Amino acid sequence: MTARDLARAYSGLATAGLAAAALVGWLSGSFAWGVAAALAAFIAWHAIQFRRFARWSRRPLGRLRTGDAVWEALADRLHRAVGLSRGRSRALVATLRRLRTTTDTIPDGWVILRTGGEIEDYNRGARDRLGLSASDHGQNLVALVRDPGIVSLLRGEVESDIVEIAAPADETRRIELRRIAIDAERALVMARDVTELNRLLTMRQDFVANVSHELRTPLTVIVGYLEELDEDNPDFETLREVLPKLTPPARRMRALVDDLLTLTRLESAPLPSDETTEDIDVALMLNTIVAEARQLSAGVHRIVLHAESDLHLRGVSTELYSAFNNLVTNAVRYSPDGGTIDVRWHRSAAGPRFEVEDRGMGIAPEHLTRITERFYRIDLAGARVRGGTGLGLAIVKHVLRRHRSVLQVESELARGSLFYCVFDPDRAGEDDAPVSATGSPEGATRTAAAASSRSPSAEA
Repeated sequence: MTARDLARAYSGLATAGLAAAALVGWLSGSFAWGVAAALAAFIAWHAIQFRRFARWSRRPLGRLRTGDAVWEALADRLHRAVGLSRGRSRALVATLRRLRTTTDTIPDGWVILRTGGEIEDYNRGARDRLGLSASDHGQNLVALVRDPGIVSLLRGEVESDIVEIAAPADETRRIELRRIAIDAERALVMARDVTELNRLLTMRQDFVANVSHELRTPLTVIVGYLEELDEDNPDFETLREVLPKLTPPARRMRALVDDLLTLTRLESAPLPSDETTEDIDVALMLNTIVAEARQLSAGVHRIVLHAESDLHLRGVSTELYSAFNNLVTNAVRYSPDGGTIDVRWHRSAAGPRFEVEDRGMGIAPEHLTRITERFYRIDLAGARVRGGTGLGLAIVKHVLRRHRSVLQVESELARGSLFYCVFDPDRAGEDDAPVSATGSPEGATRTAAAASSRSPSAEA
């Protein structure tokens, strides 16, 4: 009912009341007393309706039923307005809750500060990064997180409004704080954990330094010989003596570049799919690898192969050849003369398992978590006599990760090491081809030879 309808209804009631008053006055012979009585009744009725309306208006959640169309229509209008307002309030509260939930899921923290540094609001990330609690609302951030960098940041004395501090709850972690002005009285401070980023930046710097160092040594040798030849005008016999000395550093540089390219390809290439994998005769592949390892050893080690010839593996043959070859050649390089190296390929309860065990120098516990880092070498006497680029175990780690496996190491100083990996059972395959007297499927020699020719550099 509109306001005009209410006015018409009210005027109709008033007209009807006056007509009734005139009729009563004419019948009683006193028109004035009739009008007075009608007005008194009219006022009393509406006073009662007003009291009902006033009581109802304190909590206008239901509809008002008074028997008076005017007051009921007025109450209905108010009831609808209250309902719309409550609906908008519920929607606003729900939006605020979703916004709060969303901001709490952001890993980075944020804190809204007033001019003096008092905390107005913050999210869950700020609580975790800066160690804030519910009672810290209204407290000064400088007093809660005692670091000179925050004082300089809030004063605007830091270039780019960015400062890095130690995490209050864990000083081993680093937090980057960024100040963003909201208005003249408030500012937003973003808190981001940059510990991992700093570690990666350090690794990149170390990597560049290591590559430069590894390339500098053979380059120095090559350049030294070339400068000497350029100055002395050597004869043919001198050239014949010098050229063999240039070959080892050149090969070392090529092996290093090949391994760097292999690592780059492994990190950037998509994971192997059914279309890019094949059924690999691992036993035959290991026969080739062990034969090459015996040549590298030159007979000073006893290398024993134990492989189940009917156990195949689904994967990328060139990558697995490189990984297995790196593990075997590492065992040769880090084992003392006369030691025994066992290479095993067999079924286990968890799935197909590859192992390389040596009785060499062993690895101290503090090195076990870092041996797969690029260019990380353990300083052992005689360990680098037989060469290597320092990238072999890094290649192994990435190859196994691409084949849903991981390199495991068990080692004890002066007793040797066991390197092994376990593959998912669904990658295993059975050999259905006839087996020759040597335990290898017919025609497998060609497969192993192809894998060997396609494998990337295997120097560790």
